[in-house]
Amino acid sequence: MPWAALIWLVVSGLLLMISTQVVTLRDRQRFPGDFELLAQPAEGDNTVQLEIVAGTFEYNVVPEVSTEAAAGTYSPDTDDPVAAALFANIPDVTEVTVTPQTITIVYDNDFEPDLMVRRSERPIFNAVLNDQANITGEVAGDAENTLVFTTTDETWRYGRYVPTLIPEGTQEVYASRDEAQNGSALAQFLIEDATSIQALTLNPDSLVVTYRDGAVESQVINRVQDALNEFHPRASLEPNLWLFSIVGSPDTILEIVPIDTDVPLFIFTLAFAIIELLLFIFLRHTSDKLVRPLVRVAGVFLLFWSIYGHEPLWDYVLGSIFPTSNQLVHPNATVIEFTAQHLELVFVSSLITISAGLTFGVIVTRENFREILPLVNNLVNSGQTIPTIAIVAFMAPIIGFGFWPAIIALVAYGLLPVLRNTIAGLEAVDDFIIDSARGMGMTPSQILFQIELPIASSVIMAGIRTSMVINVGTATLGAFVGSGGLGTPITSGLSMTIDAFILLGAIPAALLAILIDYVLGRIEFVLTPRGLQIQN
Repeated sequence: MPWAALIWLVVSGLLLMISTQVVTLRDRQRFPGDFELLAQPAEGDNTVQLEIVAGTFEYNVVPEVSTEAAAGTYSPDTDDPVAAALFANIPDVTEVTVTPQTITIVYDNDFEPDLMVRRSERPIFNAVLNDQANITGEVAGDAENTLVFTTTDETWRYGRYVPTLIPEGTQEVYASRDEAQNGSALAQFLIEDATSIQALTLNPDSLVVTYRDGAVESQVINRVQDALNEFHPRASLEPNLWLFSIVGSPDTILEIVPIDTDVPLFIFTLAFAIIELLLFIFLRHTSDKLVRPLVRVAGVFLLFWSIYGHEPLWDYVLGSIFPTSNQLVHPNATVIEFTAQHLELVFVSSLITISAGLTFGVIVTRENFREILPLVNNLVNSGQTIPTIAIVAFMAPIIGFGFWPAIIALVAYGLLPVLRNTIAGLEAVDDFIIDSARGMGMTPSQILFQIELPIASSVIMAGIRTSMVINVGTATLGAFVGSGGLGTPITSGLSMTIDAFILLGAIPAALLAILIDYVLGRIEFVLTPRGLQIQN
C-alpha cells in the first residue's frame, strides 16, 4: 500500500487550510500595529462611523506615501529612515551612502563578501518600496568591505501603506443582522462577535455601525475594534504556494529562484499520489524498482520544499507557539533562503567527503596498500574525536570567516562513516567471487567496478546516508563563523533570547535531516542488488 500518497494528501490538505488562514510575516512587518478606530458622528440614531486609523486586511496595497530616498552619506546615528533600517538589520555596518540609483554599504567584519551580499538583500528589500526584481547587489570592485546595491528604477523610494478594511473602490452594506450573517467572512465575524450590531456598512477606510437600543456606544466601539484584531490573523490570502528551482551562478552554488505557479500544493501532491497509485496497480507484478521510488522521492521532495517556501505556514506555527512575540521570522532572510545556504554547506562538504571516502576506501583495500589501513583509520577517527566547533574555531583565524571553515569541519566530521562503510563493504565481498572473476579473465578494474562496488553498494550508501544526515546537524555550527544556513537563526535566537528564532532554525534543520535520510534511503534501495533487496 503506498502510504506516502495518503500522507501527502493529509499534509497538503492541512497546508491548504492553513494558507487561507494566515498572513505572511512581510505583511506583519509592514502593518505592525493592531486595528485602531476613531469614532465620528454619523446620521441616524444609535449609529457611529468608525474610521480606520491603523491596521489593514489587504494583502497587496498601494503605498499611501511614497517618498524619494534622500541622497547622502550616513553614520549609525542617522535619522534617515532608509539608512537607519539598514544599520539596524545588517551586522557591523559603519557607513551607508544613498544615491538616486545605488546604495553603498561599508561594513567592518571578516565575513566573505558574497555572504554579506546575501545577508544584506532582505534588509534592503524591507527598507525600500522598489520592486525586488529591479534590485541587484554585488561586491564593490574598488574598495574592501563594501557592497553596492543598484536599482533600475529612477530612484529609491520608501513610504507607508494605506490602512484598508476592504479593497479600494468597494463597499459592503448590510441593513440587518440577517443580511450580514449571509455576507462576507468579515461581516459574519463582526456580527457574531459584536452581538449589539443591528446594521453594518464596510468601506475601505471606515465602518458605519448601527447598534441596538440600550447598548453603550463606547462598549460597542471597543467590541468592534477587538473583533477586527481577532479577525486580522485570518486575513485573506490566496492559497497559492511557491515552487523553487536550484540554479547555479558565479557567486553561489545554490540559488533559490521563486516561481509563482498559481496552483495550490494540494494539486501537485494529489497528482503524485494518483501517479503512485496507478504505478502501484500496474507495476506491482513487474520487476520495476526504479520508477515508483523516483516518483515517491519527487513527491516527498516537492512537499518538503513547498513547506520550506511557504512563509505563512512558518508565521502561523511560530505565532501559535509564541503569541506574544514581536519577532517571529529572522529579518535577514526567509526560511527557504537559510535552507538554500544550509544545503550548499551540506552538498559541497558531502561531495568532498564521498569522493575522498570512496577513493581512500578503495585504495586501502587493495593488496599493495593494506599496510596504510591503520594509519588512514586513525587519521579519519581523529576527525570525529575533535569537536566540530573546535575545528571551525581553529580554521576561521587561518583561512578567514565564511564558507570554507565550515566546509573543512564538515568534511573532517563526515569522512569516517563513508570510509568505514566503504572498507567494510569491499572487504565483505567473498573471496571465491573475486577468484571466479579472475578465472573468467576479468581485470582488477573490471572486478572492482563490476563485482566489488555493486555488491558493496548498499553498505557504502548506508555510510553516505549517515554522513549526510550528520552534516545536516553539524552544519548549523557554521553560523558561528558566518557561513549562513539554518544555524544563523539559532545563534541569533540564543544571543538575542528570541525563542522563535531558535525554532525557526531547529525545526527546518530537523525536517531537512528527515528528508535527506528518506531520499538517500530510496537511492540505497535502488542501488542494492535485486537479490539483497527487501521490498517495501
